[in-house]
Amino acid sequence: MYWGGAYEEKWRKGPWTTEEDRLLVHHVNLHGEGRWNSVATLSGLKRNGKSCRLRWVNYLRPDLKRGRITPYEEAIILDLHARWGNRWSTIARSLPGRTDNEIKNYWRTHFKKKSKVMDESTKLKTRLLKRQKFQQEQRQLQLQQLHMQQNEVDVEKIISLLQESENKVGYMSTTMIVRQEGKVYDEQQTSLLFNGGGCYVPETPMNDDIGLWDGLWNMDDIHAPDLCAAKAS
Repeated sequence: MYWGGAYEEKWRKGPWTTEEDRLLVHHVNLHGEGRWNSVATLSGLKRNGKSCRLRWVNYLRPDLKRGRITPYEEAIILDLHARWGNRWSTIARSLPGRTDNEIKNYWRTHFKKKSKVMDESTKLKTRLLKRQKFQQEQRQLQLQQLHMQQNEVDVEKIISLLQESENKVGYMSTTMIVRQEGKVYDEQQTSLLFNGGGCYVPETPMNDDIGLWDGLWNMDDIHAPDLCAAKAS
């Protein structure tokens, strides 16, 4: 087929035959790995370079391990996949003799469905944890509001008690002052009595009569000589 000024050969597809495998192994033994685009020209295979490389790496390499993946290798796959995800070539470097394609197929066969189930379970747990955290925050907020309200009530009670205490103190102070003033007055009166000073006593009508009679007696004393002279004459 003529395409773009050059003839493009029609590459063979499908399963590899035993003869094709033999030709590819012989080519690699002679020329080494890495010259995959020249395989068709040098070996006579009707396969493109990519197909030859994958066939060699995944099936024909002499250092490939045969048989099922061991539990130890499975643990490594799980650990590295948790770190790096679907980077199969990177994971294959830690498993000598195992190819990235083999590891990928093993993962998809044994763990892909489990991984989906685990992902759903993880999502569910995450939602539950978020809901629990939200509910806990709401409870804490309610407790804080109740605590603030209680503090406000306590402050009002304290203010009320202080006002009552101030009123009582003012009343007691006034009572003590009145009592002290009364006590001082009583002491002053008692002192006057005992010292002979006496106290003010209002005059009575009897005292007025006594004074009047005293005046009359005094007038007789004044006019007594005149009366005696008149009698003598």
